[in-house]
Amino acid sequence: MANERWPVLTQVGSEVLPVASATLYTGDMSASSASRCQVYVEFFSDAAGLEPVTPTAGLMSAEVSPMGAGWMASSNHNVINAADAGAAATYEPPYFEGRSKQGRITLSGITGALTARITFWRY
Repeated sequence: MANERWPVLTQVGSEVLPVASATLYTGDMSASSASRCQVYVEFFSDAAGLEPVTPTAGLMSAEVSPMGAGWMASSNHNVINAADAGAAATYEPPYFEGRSKQGRITLSGITGALTARITFWRY
């Protein structure tokens, strides 16, 4: 089975997300035949998302929705300390078992970064 990449996108379809306290979503993943998922995050100091940076504070929580209404936390943990997701990342990616219609990540209090890229990898 091939890996499937499901990036979190802005309203205009950009993968480069402004870092603000918000809840952000993937597209509809229900056509995926994959049954597992891992979430990866990168932070940047510039608006174009080209200069990696390590945030100084903040948290992120990742969840998936199996059917479209309720949300579930990951199998291992769903909170990522933003300071651990910098240029030399040390966080353990949240992972999910089972089907998912959509993924979401909530950013809270992140400082020291201007933009981010967030991807739900299905496999």
